[in-house]
Amino acid sequence: MAPNKNSASKSASKAAKKSKQAEKAAKKEAQAIKASTSKGKTRGNADDEEDLDAILDRIQREQEAMTLTSVITLETFPLPRTNALLLPSPSIMPSESNHLYLLFGEYFDGSRVTFYNSTLRYDVIKNEWKEYKSGNAPAPRSSAAGVCVPGMGEGGGILIFGGEYASPTQTSFHHYKDMWLFSTKSHTWDKIDNKKGPSGRSGHRMVLWKHYVVLFGGFIDVGIKTNYLSDLWIFDTEEFRWKQIEYMDKDRAPGPRSGFSFIPCSEGAILHGGYRKDYVKGTSPKGVPLDDTWLLRMDTDLTRLKWEKRKRVGYHPSLRSGCSMAYWASKGMGVLFGGVLDEERDEESMESIFYNDLYAYNPAGNGRWMSLNLKKKKAGGKRRKKVEQVVAEDDVMDIDEDRLECGKEVVQDMGDRLSFTQAQTTEEDELDLEDDADSPAKTTPLTRYNAMLAVVKNTLYIYGGIFETSQPAREYTLDDFITLNLEKLDYYVHLRGTGLDELEWKGSDDEDGIDSDSEDNNEDEGGRNDEDDDDDDDGAEMEGLDEGDDDEETKKKRHAALTQTEKDTLRQSAKAFMGISKDTTRSQTDIISTPLPGENLRLFYERSREYWAATAHSQTRSRGKDLRREGFHLCKEKYDIYKPILEEIERIQEEAELDAAAAAASKRTTGMGTVGEGGRNRR
Repeated sequence: MAPNKNSASKSASKAAKKSKQAEKAAKKEAQAIKASTSKGKTRGNADDEEDLDAILDRIQREQEAMTLTSVITLETFPLPRTNALLLPSPSIMPSESNHLYLLFGEYFDGSRVTFYNSTLRYDVIKNEWKEYKSGNAPAPRSSAAGVCVPGMGEGGGILIFGGEYASPTQTSFHHYKDMWLFSTKSHTWDKIDNKKGPSGRSGHRMVLWKHYVVLFGGFIDVGIKTNYLSDLWIFDTEEFRWKQIEYMDKDRAPGPRSGFSFIPCSEGAILHGGYRKDYVKGTSPKGVPLDDTWLLRMDTDLTRLKWEKRKRVGYHPSLRSGCSMAYWASKGMGVLFGGVLDEERDEESMESIFYNDLYAYNPAGNGRWMSLNLKKKKAGGKRRKKVEQVVAEDDVMDIDEDRLECGKEVVQDMGDRLSFTQAQTTEEDELDLEDDADSPAKTTPLTRYNAMLAVVKNTLYIYGGIFETSQPAREYTLDDFITLNLEKLDYYVHLRGTGLDELEWKGSDDEDGIDSDSEDNNEDEGGRNDEDDDDDDDGAEMEGLDEGDDDEETKKKRHAALTQTEKDTLRQSAKAFMGISKDTTRSQTDIISTPLPGENLRLFYERSREYWAATAHSQTRSRGKDLRREGFHLCKEKYDIYKPILEEIERIQEEAELDAAAAAASKRTTGMGTVGEGGRNRR
C-alpha cells in the first residue's frame, strides 16, 4: 500500500510541534537555573560566601592560566570522594590495558562541599597514581556521566557529559550541559560542540552500543524542586550529532529516575533500579528507590528502538538506591555493590539500611541475577557437613544457585563487617570470626553507597563512596581502595584502608538533637539472654531458659564495652536483618532455622525443634534424649550467632517507643547538607 501523504504531513507537523515544545521547556529550565543561582547568590552573600558565578569564573581563569599539560606522579592515594567516574582505559594499546581513570567527584566534611576537576590514572601493575592537568579541561563537577569509546580520540577516548557544581555550603547549584572527550594517548581534553543536545543534568548514565552513545535520565535541581528525567538520547560518534528518541507508549518505558545502573549488552543496554522523589502538594517529598530492570533493544535504525521490561530471575538484590554497577566485559555481565534503603516508620521517622553485598547480572537470554559471596574458609572436623556450593573459577555464573535452598545467615563480625554466607550450622561449622584473623569475611568492605566501581580484566576495583553513622550523625566521604578477584572470590584486598579515624569532620555531633546521656541510656536497655546449662536434657534446659536472662547491669556493661565503630556496625547489621526477616521469598528451611526479631531462645526452639532434631539425626544418627539434647545445642548455637543482633533490634524498638522525638530526628541534618533520606546524595 502506498504511503499516505496526509499521514506523513501530520507526522512531520507533530514532530515539529514536539521540537518547539522541547526548546520551550529547555528555555524554562535555563531560566529556572538562573533564578536558582540568583537566589543562591543572595543566600550566599548573606553568609559572606562567594556567589556561584564568581566561583565558576575564578575556576575558569585559573585553568586558562595553565598553558602546558603537566603530569604529576602522586606519592599517596587520591583524596576522598564520591559521585566520581571510575573507568577502565578504552585504549586498544597494550600499554594502556592496565589503566584505570578516576575523574571528578566531590567531598563533604560536614560543613562544606568540595568539587574536583581532577584527571587521575591508576596503573594496576605498578600500583601508581598519576594526575594530568591542563588549561583546557572540564570544570570541577560530580555526578557526571562517562563512557569509554575506543574509536574516538587518539588511542581511544573517554566521553563525558553533564554533572553538577554547588557552592561550598550548597546554597546554590549549577548543572552542566557540556560534553568533553579525553584522549588516553595525549592525555588531553577537547570540548565537543553540543548544540541541540540534552539539557543540563546530573545523575544520568551513558553506555556505548556499536558507534552510538546512549544517554538516559538524570535530574535537575533548581533549588526549589528536583525534577527527574526519563528522556532518551543517542550520540552518533561517527557524525558527532545528538538525536532524541521519542517513544509512543510511555507506560512501556522506564519512568523518571537518577542514579541507576546502566550497562551494555549485545542487544543494546540493561537499565536497573535508580531513585526519584515524588512530590505531592501539601506533603513532604518522598524518596522512591526503584528495583525494576529493563532492556533497551537497540537497532541501527533508530526509529526501531524499544524498551522491554524484564522479570526478576535468580537471586536479585533487595530494594535499594545508591548501589553501583560496573561492566565485566570478559564475562558480559554487570557487577553491583552496596547501596542504601531509607525506610519510613511513620510520617516523622526514618531508618536507613546500608549494604556491602555483591551481585552479578547476566543479560543473556531473559537475564539472571546472582549473589556473589566470598568462598568460605575450609574447616576440619569429623562431623562437618559441607553444604556450600563448590564454585569453579571459570563458572562464576552459577555461584549462588543453591542459596535459595540452603538459606542465608547473617554473621555479625563485631570487628567491622556484615557478610552473607550459605551454610547449615553445625558445632564444628561455625567459625568464630573474631578469633579467626584469616576469615575472608573480615576483608569485606564497609557498607556504603555511591561508591565508584570498575572491572579491569577479571578484577573488581572499588573506590570511596559514602559511609554514614547514626550516633553521632555523620556522612563520611571515603577514600579506601579495594580489589576483588571475581574469578576466585577468595577475599577483598584493601590497597588503602578506610581511614575513618583520619577523616576530618567539621560538622557538629549533636545535629540529630539526641542528648548523649539519653542515647546511652536508651542503648543500654532491651535484649534478652536465654542461656542455660547445656549439659541437661531438653526438658531441663527448657525449664531453665527464662531464668538465665542477664540483668540490666550486665547488658549495660556488655554494650558499653563496644567501641563506637562496633556499635554502629551492630546497628547496621540489626537494621539489615530487620529487612531480611520480612522477606517472604526465603526458603522454608531458612525461615524455620533463623530466629525472628522478638523471639527468645525458648520461643525459637519451640518453633523449630523438629528441624533441629532432624538436623542432629542426619549428622550423628542419635535417638531419644541424646537426639533432643544435640538438637537443642544446634538451636542454641544458631541463636547465639543472632543474639547480639536480636538484642540490638529490641534496643531500636524500645528507643522508638520511649522517645518518639529521637526517632523523628533520624531525619538529621549536617551543616548545610542533609544526612539521611532528605540528603543531597539521595538523588
